[in-house]
Amino acid sequence: MRILVVDDIPQNLYLLRVLLASKGYEVFEASNGQEALAVASEAPPDIIVSDILMPEMDGFTLCQRWKSDDNLKQIPFIFYTATYTEPQDQDFALKLGADHFLTRPMKGSDFLREVAAVVETRDSAYAPIPLEVEAELEEDSYKQYSERLVRKLEDKLQEFEKKNRRSLEDEQMLKSMNRMLEQRVKERTQELEVTNHELEGFAYSVSHDLRAPLRSMDGFSKALLEDYNDMLDEAGKDYLARIIAASQHMDNLIDDLLILSRVASAEINRQELDLVEMAKDEVSLLVQAQPERKVEFISSEVPVLNGDPALFVIVLNNLLGNAWKFTSKVAQARVELGWDKGGNGGAYFVRDNGAGFDMQYVGKVFDAFQRLHKAEEFSGTGMGLATVQRIIHRHGGRVWAEAEVDRGATFYFTVSSSVDDL
Repeated sequence: MRILVVDDIPQNLYLLRVLLASKGYEVFEASNGQEALAVASEAPPDIIVSDILMPEMDGFTLCQRWKSDDNLKQIPFIFYTATYTEPQDQDFALKLGADHFLTRPMKGSDFLREVAAVVETRDSAYAPIPLEVEAELEEDSYKQYSERLVRKLEDKLQEFEKKNRRSLEDEQMLKSMNRMLEQRVKERTQELEVTNHELEGFAYSVSHDLRAPLRSMDGFSKALLEDYNDMLDEAGKDYLARIIAASQHMDNLIDDLLILSRVASAEINRQELDLVEMAKDEVSLLVQAQPERKVEFISSEVPVLNGDPALFVIVLNNLLGNAWKFTSKVAQARVELGWDKGGNGGAYFVRDNGAGFDMQYVGKVFDAFQRLHKAEEFSGTGMGLATVQRIIHRHGGRVWAEAEVDRGATFYFTVSSSVDDL
C-alpha cells in the first residue's frame, strides 16, 4: 500500500512516515500541492494524506485538482490538519470530494485506525460530485474559502511574527547575559591577577624575612662547632648538628615554596621538547652528586612533547630525583622514562623499583607538604610532586601515580598540545 503524505513541516512528514511505515505502508512525501501532483503523476499512490495550509498550493486547491483529474479522482483523499482549522473547513473539504477529514492532535493508534478504515473502503470511496454541489462551490464556497484562507495566512503570519519577536528578545537577552558574563570574567581575571601579584610579593617577602634568621642560626651554629668544638660534649655537638640540619631543611622548603609560587604565575612558552635528552641531562647531574650509586637508567622512544622547557626541567628534576632517592636502599636500582600506549592517547611515565607506597594514600601524593615516608628514611620537603602537578595542569594535562610498597612507583602524565597557558 502506497501512501503520499503532503505537509510543509518536515517534522510532521517525519512523524507520519515513521507511524505509517510501522504498519508496513510505503510512504512518499511532498511539501506542497504542486509537488504532490508531480509525484502522483509519476507514480500514483493508493491514498493521499494532506495538510491544508501550505505554500505554492494549499490542501483545498490540491483536493479540487485531485478530484478533477481522471487518473487520480478515485484515489482516496484524506485531510489531516491542525492549527487554523475552522468548523466550515470540514464541510468544504467534503464538498470538494475529500474522503476523510482528520484533525490534530490525534493518537497514533487512532490515526492508523482511520487510515485503515479508508483503505478498506477505498474501492467504493469515490462518488462523483453532484452538479448542484459543483455550482455551489463555484458560486459561494470558493469565495468563503478564499476569505478564510486569507485569515488563516494572517493568523499564521502573526504567529510567526510572535515567534520571531520572542526569538529576537531571547537573542538580545542572551547577548546581554554574555556581556555581563564577559565583564564578570574580566573583573574576576583582574582580581586574580592582583591576588597573584600580592601572593608573589608575600612569598618573596616571607622568604627574605625567614632566610635572614635561618642563615644566622646556621652560621652561628657552625661557628660554635668550629670555634668551641673542644668545649662541647657529644650531646652539645649533636644539638648543634640538629639545628644546622633543621635550618637547612627550612631553607630548602622556602626554595620549594618559591618555585611553586613561580610555577603558578610563570608565562608558558611552548616548544617541542625531547624528554629523553632532557632526562639524560638530569640523570647525569644525579650521578655527579652521588657517583657511588649504581643506578640503571632506561629510556625508550617517547613522542615529542609540546611544553615549556624551563618548567619541564622542574618536572623531570622532581620525578627522576624522587625515583633516584627512593631507590637508594635497593641493591639493583632501576629508573625508567617511557611512553605508555594505553587508552586516551597514551601517557609519559617515570618508573622505579624503589620503596613505593601504599595506594590507599595515593590521594595525598600530590598535596603540598604531604610525605608518605619518614624524614629519617628519605629526605625532602613534600613540595616536589605538588609542583609537578601544577605544571602539568597548566599544560592542560593530568598526572597520576601507581605504586606498591617495596615494589616501586610509576608516575604518569599527559600534556595537551593545543591548550594555551591555563
